[in-house]
Amino acid sequence: MSSRRWSRFVLPGCGVAAAGCVLSWAGAAAGVTPSVLPAPQVKVTRGQAELCPTQAVTKALADQGVELGAKGPASTADVGGRRCVRLPITKGSFAVDLGKGSVPTDGALTFTKKSAGKTVTFTGLTFDFASHKATGTPTTEGAGSGRGRQQPVELFGFAFHPEKTKVDVAKGTARGAATLTASPGVRNALKDAFGTSPLPAQGTVFDATATGDVTAAAKALTRALLP
Repeated sequence: MSSRRWSRFVLPGCGVAAAGCVLSWAGAAAGVTPSVLPAPQVKVTRGQAELCPTQAVTKALADQGVELGAKGPASTADVGGRRCVRLPITKGSFAVDLGKGSVPTDGALTFTKKSAGKTVTFTGLTFDFASHKATGTPTTEGAGSGRGRQQPVELFGFAFHPEKTKVDVAKGTARGAATLTASPGVRNALKDAFGTSPLPAQGTVFDATATGDVTAAAKALTRALLP
């Protein structure tokens, strides 16, 4: 079965995670019951996750004098009046049914409060598809911080938005969206450094989009479904 024929089956209902490219399990479209087959793994070779704070979080950051930034190779960009962080993706893998997998990002998110003379950096942001959680390592630097690199902690929960996704296997492109909520790990690190956290305990804190290369997906699906 050719890749081009496969692209017609996997386009409807495909999903892309906040941290990478995801194809929905489409065996039923080819007349095969998905439950009798393991969902194939898709490797991520390159992509990008863009995290944009909500308007409420943007206001909280400004009110508390905290600046959102990035540490290379991540970068920042102004999108619709919001400062967003773009995190490159260069590796990782996941099942096409989104049931398992892990996709790490490169670079880091930073939060700087100049009045306190401190910066909190979150490196190694990694999205786990089985738990829908993102982990990372917080580090606090600056006046009187007295703290070095910490252990990885849960930073965010995330939820996919498959209705905002477009996947074209024939062209090898994918795009999708998700929302992120703040876990205690990220809030506690910010509170410890600044006295308060600009990220609320409830509700969305970041709107995320992801783009990526899915050229390997067609081969993975074909191997899984053909005898």
